[in-house]
Amino acid sequence: MPNEALGLIEVTGFLGAVVAADTCLKAANVELIRCEVIKGGLTTVELTGDVGAVNAAVEAGKAATESLGCLISSHVIARLSEETKSLFVQTEEAIKEAIPEIAEVKTTIDFTEQKLREMKVIDLRKLAYTLNNVPIPKSKIKYANKDKLVHALKDIYGRSEN
Repeated sequence: MPNEALGLIEVTGFLGAVVAADTCLKAANVELIRCEVIKGGLTTVELTGDVGAVNAAVEAGKAATESLGCLISSHVIARLSEETKSLFVQTEEAIKEAIPEIAEVKTTIDFTEQKLREMKVIDLRKLAYTLNNVPIPKSKIKYANKDKLVHALKDIYGRSEN
């Protein structure tokens, strides 16, 4: 997408991050990449979308966090280069390269619901990223909770009990 932009809002504390993210998502049609926690109580809210939407979202987020007194800085990068984008958004191929052992294991293990529930959420997400037929869109896997992931993966592996 040639007009894709990256919006960054740096705030202090968790409250500021939640307010910034919520305000931005309500203000414009943008997607939250993540809220990256940095040392010293700083958190950066990362957004992507079309340039106009990201500008509007960041302005709304700035106003909301300024009124709370937790805004540190903000910035919008219009027409984000692919190299810069790779810093923020992991592609499916990059995820598979980072976790090849899960890609191999998923083909040899028949997961039951109990085994899936025993796994950590991060491992469930990694497993979901490696599968092509997960009923959760790849862009939403990183936000899916354990119940949603277990349900989706259980459907793929076709077993609900030992």
